[in-house]
Amino acid sequence: MVKDFLKKYQEELISDKIQLKEDMDLLETKIKEENKFLNLLEESNESYFKEFTPRDLNAKNNEKAAEIREYLVELNNEKNKKSQKMKFYDSRLTEINTLLANCVNENKPVVEEKVIEDTTVEDVVENTSDNQLDIPNSDLIGSLSNIKDLILLDPYRAQMELEKIISTI
Repeated sequence: MVKDFLKKYQEELISDKIQLKEDMDLLETKIKEENKFLNLLEESNESYFKEFTPRDLNAKNNEKAAEIREYLVELNNEKNKKSQKMKFYDSRLTEINTLLANCVNENKPVVEEKVIEDTTVEDVVENTSDNQLDIPNSDLIGSLSNIKDLILLDPYRAQMELEKIISTI
């Protein structure tokens, strides 16, 4: 029951994280566009005969450039808030993954103890020589199926999980 709740919460966090990543990408695109527009306005203000005229030639451009600078500050603040939120999601997902791993580990030893009691010493020696991995096959298959689910949602996380499995082999 707790495990189901954690999995559901994990899925919600992953979907929120994906949405947040899309929002951050959109924000970064807006920031780049506004920077380009600001550079264009500043270049148009740099006329060669500016020093020889008694009035401000590009007052509208200067006002627009000031507005864009303020808008860029707002966008950057929003981006910082979203990156903080992303760090929060990452930490929560890490906590949930460790809790889920603990739930799985707490359930597995009970099953393994029963198997060990029913088998003989010779069977255990044969099993260890056949399976050179430190991870039982059921755990390995479970981990790989979880990674399969993560690949589309969070490829970076899936890669980290695969590397963790490879390092334990």
